[in-house]
Amino acid sequence: MTDLLDRLSTATHHSSGEWRLGEGYLLRVAGRPADVTTALRTENAREWAEQVFALESTRDESGEALRLALEQAVAAVADDHPDRIALINLRRDVFNARRPRNSTLSKADPLLTPDARALLDEWMGTVASLRETLEAGADVVGADITAARTRARDVLSDDDLRSAVLLQSEVLEKNMDRYLSGKRKMDKQNRQVERTLLELLYRAALKTSPFSTLTSVALGRFAADSARPRPEPVSLRQHSSASLNVAILARLAAVILADPELRSSIRVTLAPGASTEGDSMRYVRRRTSAGADPDAVVAIDSVHEDLFFLPSGPALDDVVRRTRDARPRLSELAADVTAASDSRTPEDVEKLLGHLLRLGFLLAPELQVDLRASDPASSFVTALRAQPNATLRDVADRLGQAREQVQRYPATPARERRGVLGEVRRLVTESFEAVGASSALVPRTVIYEDTVTTSDGLEVSRSQWEQTMLPDLADLARILPAFDLNLPRRLTATGFFRARYGAGGSCDDVVRFCHEFQRDFFSPYTQRSMRRRQFDDDNAFVPQENWFKLTDIAAIDDAREQASLFLRDPQAVLGSGTDERRDDDGGDADEIQLGPEFVDAVHRRLPPSERTAQPWSFFVQLAADGTEDAPGRLVLNRAYAGLTLMFSRFAHSLDDAGANARGLIRDVLHRYTPDGAVLAELRGGYETTNLNVHPAVTDYEIVCPGDASTRPAEEQIPLEDLRLVHDAEADRLALVSHRLGCEVVPIYLGFLMPMALPEVQQVLMCLSPSGMAQIDLWAGTGQPVPADGITMYPRLSLGNLVLQRKMWKLSTDVFPFRDPQHSDAEHFLRLQRWRREHGLPGRLFAQIDNAAAGSTVDGGDDGADNDEGTRTADADGAGSGRGERRKAGRKPLPVDFGSWLSLHLFEQMALGATSRIVLTEAYPDQDALWLRDENGRPYVSELLVELYDTTRDAREPEADERGSHG
Repeated sequence: MTDLLDRLSTATHHSSGEWRLGEGYLLRVAGRPADVTTALRTENAREWAEQVFALESTRDESGEALRLALEQAVAAVADDHPDRIALINLRRDVFNARRPRNSTLSKADPLLTPDARALLDEWMGTVASLRETLEAGADVVGADITAARTRARDVLSDDDLRSAVLLQSEVLEKNMDRYLSGKRKMDKQNRQVERTLLELLYRAALKTSPFSTLTSVALGRFAADSARPRPEPVSLRQHSSASLNVAILARLAAVILADPELRSSIRVTLAPGASTEGDSMRYVRRRTSAGADPDAVVAIDSVHEDLFFLPSGPALDDVVRRTRDARPRLSELAADVTAASDSRTPEDVEKLLGHLLRLGFLLAPELQVDLRASDPASSFVTALRAQPNATLRDVADRLGQAREQVQRYPATPARERRGVLGEVRRLVTESFEAVGASSALVPRTVIYEDTVTTSDGLEVSRSQWEQTMLPDLADLARILPAFDLNLPRRLTATGFFRARYGAGGSCDDVVRFCHEFQRDFFSPYTQRSMRRRQFDDDNAFVPQENWFKLTDIAAIDDAREQASLFLRDPQAVLGSGTDERRDDDGGDADEIQLGPEFVDAVHRRLPPSERTAQPWSFFVQLAADGTEDAPGRLVLNRAYAGLTLMFSRFAHSLDDAGANARGLIRDVLHRYTPDGAVLAELRGGYETTNLNVHPAVTDYEIVCPGDASTRPAEEQIPLEDLRLVHDAEADRLALVSHRLGCEVVPIYLGFLMPMALPEVQQVLMCLSPSGMAQIDLWAGTGQPVPADGITMYPRLSLGNLVLQRKMWKLSTDVFPFRDPQHSDAEHFLRLQRWRREHGLPGRLFAQIDNAAAGSTVDGGDDGADNDEGTRTADADGAGSGRGERRKAGRKPLPVDFGSWLSLHLFEQMALGATSRIVLTEAYPDQDALWLRDENGRPYVSELLVELYDTTRDAREPEADERGSHG
């Protein structure tokens, strides 16, 4: 034990805070050029509004001079002069910017000086021009909206967009042509279809959330021999790959196992870890229930695990004896168990086995979905074809035909894909009906599609990135533990273990520990932490629940509060010596540059780095600064855990495009593996979502309850082979394998958030480097002060890295909703005036404030969309408006004030808001986009860059000689 603790301690102690770039990065490219949105602009309407504002400005300037002249004229006329009141009325009319009556003008004119009369003529001319311009507005705006709709229909006719629409909603795709023809009036249905299609178009052009053809991905590398500062892909042509929704397979398996006749030939085995405890059989029961939202494009079935006890007895003992080390067919098992006792009837045994299957005590490995296969449906179909039951073989044939259609799908022209998709749906539905299941169990989405681009031209200069980008990213990584939502959970698990087993203690029953930790502490702790507000209404920091009085938790709280205090007092920034305030528009500061003093103020309050450091992945955008031989400026979107977590899901598709993603991922994981330890993957428990499908990239896999691993036995680590050990010197908890005699670091490479995993996996993830940072530096500062119901927050930067974009927060009370009495022109003018009054940019992103709505997901980002952890598509599924307002605002909505169509989408989103609305600058805006296709058209893009603490790297030759930054 002492030797083991020494190795654990040696493997994790840090000598310094050194960081390096990962081996590769993921490039995410919007599915349409950014400039397609210009077709949606109503330029004539915008120019008309600008002309109105210019005339109003001229009127007000000349009116000020005229009012002074009129005041002098009034003062020069005797109080009893009969026409003096006309002068006063004229002055009042000018002050109120309204045209005077002719009678007022005729009476006042003789009393004016020549100069005053000239000023009056000038002012009256401007007022007349303004009135004429305003009266022309209805025709200008109306014609421009009509023209914009015509152009929009041309842009929306794009086949790539249609392909994405089809997977969002088959009904919507079917109704597209009805809208695109332009032959039908803009009735309610057409307006709803238009809104949904426009949202998808804006998303495809200005956001980077992988879904079908809306966004493609590519794998790049940092290379020592490259001089390229930024990626230069030789082509942005999308290459599609499609797969059958694995939820279909898992749900079919559940139906088959519930039917005595269908399941009779299926082979079964005992649930991993099942053991005798007294007069009971103990095991972990896994329960799966189908997703409840019928409109969800990405439906995720819920999975739960809990420690379960079955009363033991002769019959159960016979079942255990025959299934612990064998996989008999159910019919054979039933016959053997029945024959073992004269008192048993076949009916009773069949009923017992049915209950054991339902309770997850018996598993059917043949029907478990292999999430590590490039085509999980293939092995499932093979297993069904091997069954003697004719119905199951028929289902296998139908699924096999469905697979063939799915393989055809990527090469099928967009307008013919509906037929292929319909055929897949028909075959899947018939498969469910063949086994007696309701067609309601068929998921709404039957095909998953990913698109990738070539990796040619994606090797970039490692040295340039190390010099220009790595220092600022490393500084951010130093303070991220203060904002990490998962770190307190990991530290608390150690505190719970130490309280239960003592410092330096160990536990051989990992399953029981997971169960007790989850039941006695973790579940209520998680619920309370999700409801916690970091700052109260008075901006006072609210400490986390710290039931075990952990100094590390208190240190994290102290560091997070210090970040707020640093910004709360402007002098703390101004006096730092590194503060810069950039003023791009001639007004108040648009940007605050945080210096190293800010990083040091937060970092020195954090716990020791050996208990907090971990790999990070950063979703960033590059803002081109006009320099050809430098990457540009980085803009942070999100920060998540590293270890290839955020791009391993695309490995199969990337490999099909020749990127060798699997090899890169394995190299990254091997290099990071600490000395004296191994990485072992958790499958995540979910067999019903393609978000967990990726190749095997670790040497080992932890076999959790309910899993039937397909990997060789020597690569499997059952939970019963593991024990928990507390390293008292480092005050950290570790998993140790009896068989391997070393530490096992669990990692999860699926796309679900750790708190969405089943209970046992959630606890094991407390021993994994799995961070999720929520960076909101303005929270708790009480600044800036709201003005007219809107609060403007300057951009916050750390060196060459933008941490938070400039943003505005407003309540729905100050949003300029349309007055039913206003015409289109009047409403458009009001929106433009509102934008000018509050200094809003012409293009931005809008989102309902999730924090104000009580969500724990950081929603105040940007135009990049990174909600894969709980990702569901946000289009209106049926094209009928169903759930439109409920779903509005879930993702950032691009807003273009120069487009009537865009502003209409903005107002629809605001109508669904019950709390604040967050507006974020579009930075980088279209003029700072650097990625262009073969035709020179600009594209919005995003890079996923990983950072690794070099002191956690495996000690290989030259492992630490490349790219570290202290």
